[in-house]
Amino acid sequence: MAKILEEHAGYLSDRIKLERFQAAISKVVQIGDRVIDLGCGSGILGLLALRAGASKVLFVEEGEVIEIARRTIADAGYSDQSEFHRVNSYELTIAEPVDVIVCDHVGYFGFDYGLLGLLADAKNRFLKSGGILIPTALEPQLSLIESAECRKGIALWRDGTVPADFQWMDEFAANTKHAKDLGSDNLLASVATLGRLDLGEDADPFLTWKADFKCQRDGELDGVAGSFSCQLHDDTYITNSPGAKDSLNRPQAFLPLLEPVAITRGESIVVDVLVRHLDHIIGWIVELPEQNKKFAHTTFNGKLLDREMLTRAQPDRIVTLNNRGQARQVVLSYCDGIRTVDEIQTLMQRDHVNLFPTEQALSTFVTQVISWDTDE
Repeated sequence: MAKILEEHAGYLSDRIKLERFQAAISKVVQIGDRVIDLGCGSGILGLLALRAGASKVLFVEEGEVIEIARRTIADAGYSDQSEFHRVNSYELTIAEPVDVIVCDHVGYFGFDYGLLGLLADAKNRFLKSGGILIPTALEPQLSLIESAECRKGIALWRDGTVPADFQWMDEFAANTKHAKDLGSDNLLASVATLGRLDLGEDADPFLTWKADFKCQRDGELDGVAGSFSCQLHDDTYITNSPGAKDSLNRPQAFLPLLEPVAITRGESIVVDVLVRHLDHIIGWIVELPEQNKKFAHTTFNGKLLDREMLTRAQPDRIVTLNNRGQARQVVLSYCDGIRTVDEIQTLMQRDHVNLFPTEQALSTFVTQVISWDTDE
């Protein structure tokens, strides 16, 4: 819970973000509009929509932070104009389409929180013809970065900071996206805009961009950083670009090299970015033609893959339920619209306690299944 509170305190204290979203929402939301706050978190965007005149806001959030939204909206006096859906938006169904969808799932690189697929699905299933999305477009950006802090985060795996047995983890660290707060003093060249993505449209599942840089000073190249400029509506934008004066209080996506490379002013550097946004995979290829050097990394190689889980997912594997699967099947078979939670717990403890090593484990599992897989 502490991490959730810290994260959302940061969102709620970002003055520039709130001012820009409020400006966009006040322009778009009309008196009587129905609105979805998609991935609502603490509910601030939905609250702004209600204050702008929305007649109904549907707050959609998979995590427990939706309870903060529920309490906040009730205290503000808008309970009768609000619905709360604790569900993944891809599983959500609604009775009638809405006029506006608002969403702040803009990640560090813009697309890396699943924004493209999320809004394409939401527009297709939830938005009226002629309805409006906030945000409406995204421009991913890329920067060349020199940062002693970022360099230290990779080097610590092999410089004696951790036991030698774990030095092999430097390869994982170098193939991982890191959230880092970077500024203009970390830039080795001007920030490059990679392209423009219209949100709500079906994006190609595999995106590629190329950026050509001319280094503006001598330094050490530690990696590249992804950032974004995001159009909320018309001339209202937000950005986390490390070179922007009005940057949000939001980190960038630092994509490292395994080791820093010395570069000189005027040197050309070419970076290819390859993205599979639906499963959050990012690849980056950094080429230094004048040094005849090339480095390739991908977040796929930064995953600690569970070999057992991969084996289970093989298409030709014959599938049988394990104890957990059997327990879920039994619990759901008892959810018949007649039995109470206590009655289901009693039946499971009496007839199926062998499915878990302890009664407490079984009881906890039953509570989880009933909480997630049954209606209110």
